[in-house]
Amino acid sequence: MQKQGFSHEKAMELAMANFGDEKEVGKQLQHALYPYRREMMLSLASASLLFIYSTYLLQLFTRGHAEITWLCLAVLISAAILTLTLNPITALHRRLTVNGLLIGHALLSIYGSLLAMDLETAYSIPLTIFSYAILLFSIVLVYRTTIYDFPSSKQTLEKDARRIHFINITFGLIVMALSLFLLWAFLIFAEEIKPTLLLFTIPLVMWAITYTIQLHLLATGRKKWTYSVTALQFLWIIAVIIVFTL
Repeated sequence: MQKQGFSHEKAMELAMANFGDEKEVGKQLQHALYPYRREMMLSLASASLLFIYSTYLLQLFTRGHAEITWLCLAVLISAAILTLTLNPITALHRRLTVNGLLIGHALLSIYGSLLAMDLETAYSIPLTIFSYAILLFSIVLVYRTTIYDFPSSKQTLEKDARRIHFINITFGLIVMALSLFLLWAFLIFAEEIKPTLLLFTIPLVMWAITYTIQLHLLATGRKKWTYSVTALQFLWIIAVIIVFTL
C-alpha cells in the first residue's frame, strides 16, 4: 500500500479493512486451529438443552414436581458452553476452563440420566439413551480438548504428552466412576451425611497428584520416571478396585 503512495497510517487502515470482518476472521481461524470443534461444541450444548428441558417438563407434568436446582445448574453449564463457543473470550478459552465446563456438564448429565430413568417407561427409555449419548459426547470432547486442542507449551515431547494425557484421562474416568458408585452405595444405607464421606475423594486426590507429577517429570525430559509413576498409578488403582470388590 505504501508503494502505491498511501501513508503508513492509511496503508495500515486499508490492510485491516482488506483483511475482512473481525468476527468472520476469528471463526475461520478457530476452524483452522480446531477443525469441527465449534460444530461439536454447539451440537453438545444444543442437545443438552433439549434433554434438560424435556426431562424437566416431563417430570413436572407426570409427577407434579421437578428438580429445579438441577435444571438451573444444567442450563447454566450448557449456556456457558454455548456462549464460549459462539463468542470465544481469550482469557477463558483455555484448556482448564473448557475442561471444567465439560466435566461439570458430564456430572450433571449423569444426574440427569438418573432423573430420566425415574420417568414413565415410554419417556424413560429414549431419554436415558439420549442422556448416555450426551455423556459420551462430553467425554470425547474432554479427550480432544486435553490431547489435541490445547497442547501445553511446556511439553516438548508431544507424542509422550498425548499418551500420558490419554492414559490419565482414562484412569481418571475409572477412579471417578468408582468413587461415585461407592458414594451412591454408601448414601443408600447412611442415615445422615457425615464428614467421613470426604474419604471417597481420596482416590481422586491421589490421581490428580500423580497426574501432575507425571506432567512435571515429562516437561523436564525424564521419560523413564514419568512412565514409572504411570505404572505405579495403574497398580494402586487396580489395588483399590480389588480391595473394594472383595
